[in-house]
This record gives sequence, structure tokens and C-alpha cells, in this order.
Amino acid sequence: MTELQQATPKVKKNLLLIRVLLTLILFCFAFLSLQTHAEQKPIIIIFISVMLATFIPFYFLEDQKFEKVRFQFIVFSMDFVFLMGCLFLFNHFETNLLIIIFMTFFISALSQSVGRSILVAIAVISLYIYLIYLKNDIVNYLDPVLLLSCALLFVVSIHSGYLAYRTVQEEIEIMDLAKKTNLLSERVKEGDVIALEYAGTLKNVLDTLPIGAIAVSVEGNIIFVNARVGKLLDLNPRSLTNLYLFSKDTALDEIGSRMAQSIKERRELKREYLDIAWKGIPKRFRLDSASGSGPNGKVWGTLFLLQETVKPTADASGNIAPSDV
Repeated sequence: MTELQQATPKVKKNLLLIRVLLTLILFCFAFLSLQTHAEQKPIIIIFISVMLATFIPFYFLEDQKFEKVRFQFIVFSMDFVFLMGCLFLFNHFETNLLIIIFMTFFISALSQSVGRSILVAIAVISLYIYLIYLKNDIVNYLDPVLLLSCALLFVVSIHSGYLAYRTVQEEIEIMDLAKKTNLLSERVKEGDVIALEYAGTLKNVLDTLPIGAIAVSVEGNIIFVNARVGKLLDLNPRSLTNLYLFSKDTALDEIGSRMAQSIKERRELKREYLDIAWKGIPKRFRLDSASGSGPNGKVWGTLFLLQETVKPTADASGNIAPSDV
């Protein structure tokens, strides 16, 4: 019974098990009716054929279809129709049995548990036997009809209890999903706050550097330029923000092309020198780069460092003077 009251993936298997038990009981009712009413043979054949045909969807439909409570309710309603039809067609439309069946439906549904529905089944079966005992002076407790009726009450109790259990379980799953979604949203907000604080700290640090700093996203867009870059290139740092390095003509010209090539080749620059005529004036720049990562370790892009240097000169003894300024 513990296996029956399992999580969603076993719904198809559980429903198939319940329907097989119910079908066997109804077939036994039909067989007993055939022993005394041979003229009902065509009706019995049609009834059995139709009920067997209802098992075909269990073979073709995927398990996910059975996980929906709405589909399970359709199966339950169909089984209820077969149950009432069997009792009516095969002369077992007994008042006490019908009353107990409806009591079983409602009480098992209120139990909202397969385990508790077993206790409900025991209680209603005991009540049904007691009603028969009051009605008859002599009771044959081994009567096949009585035994089948008790078995039918047991299956009905399990069936309705399992439907109620699945309905409650789906509501709980929806509530848990909503809680997890809210928790995830809160964590995302917290992460955004941390990222903004980190970005603000990074900006303050880069602005104080004596060398130019250009932060480029993984897509190749400039996301930050410090004030030193504006002084080195005689440009407004704001005009470089959101600049796409892979465009043919950019404000960074050859410097931007070299940075884009570095990102494309996924190669960090170490003491890369560029001798260019910047705004008509011959200049030499040094480029260095490194991958940038946030507080969570995720790489956000590349950080380029830009310096203006002079070409190295040799003194009388042949020693090369430092070139960086």
C-alpha cells in the first residue's frame, strides 16, 4: 500500500492496478448472473468487450497524461458508470449496497489518503454485513455475491481515496512550486543587489587607477571606461560606453580592432604594443588584458588595460632605457 501512495510518476501504474481489480470483480458479477440468466449472454459479452476496450488508452497514452488529476477524474467517472451499469444489468441493484457504495465514495474522499481509505473500507464492509444480518435471520457469510460485494466496496474505497489523495497532492505541489518561485525571485534580487554593489566598487577602483581600464562584455560591447582612457585618447569616456568592438569603424580605431581580435581568439594580451598615428600624432600604446569574473566566479567579460609608452632608446653603452611612462 505504501507503493500505491507514491509520488506522481506511478499514477498510471496505480490506476491500472485499481481498474484491473475492479474489472475482475465486475466480471465475476457478470459470470454469476450468467449462471441463472443465460439469456443475458449477449449483454454480458457487450459489457465485457466495452470495459476491456477502455484499457486500450493505458497502452497508447504517455505517463504524463495520467499525472493530471482531471484525467484521473475522467477514469474514475468512467469506472463509476461501469459499476452502476453492472449492478443494474446483472440484478444486484440492492438498496443497502447502493447506500453503502455512496457512503464509501464520500467518506474515502474525505480521508484524502489511501491508507485511511483502507480503514474506511473495513468500516463500511462491517456496516454492510451488519445491515444484512439485521435483514436476514440466517446469513451465509461465504455467499459469492456477499464476498464480491465486500470486495467491490474495498476497491471503491481505494479508488475514491486515491483520487482525493492525488487532488490534494497536486494542490500541495502547486503551493510548493509557488514558494520555490518566490524564494528564487528573492535570491535573484539579492544577487542583483550584490552584483550592483560589486560593479559600483569595481568602478570606483578602476577610476582611481593611473592607467586606462576598459571593461568589455563577452559579446564584445564596452560596458565601462575609466577616466584615464579619456585623457589618453582625448575622448569622452561616455561616448565609448556600449560601443561594439566588432564593428568595422569605431571610435577606438586600431586599438578597438586589436581588442576585438583578442576576444575573438580568446587570447589574453601581455605587453602588446601598438604604434599608431592617433589623431594625426604618432603614439605608442601598450595593451594588457585579463578575464573578468564577478563575486560568484562567473566570467562577465574581459578587462583591458591601456597605457601610453615611448619607444625604447639605447644609451651610449648599449643599454635600453625603459619605455613605459
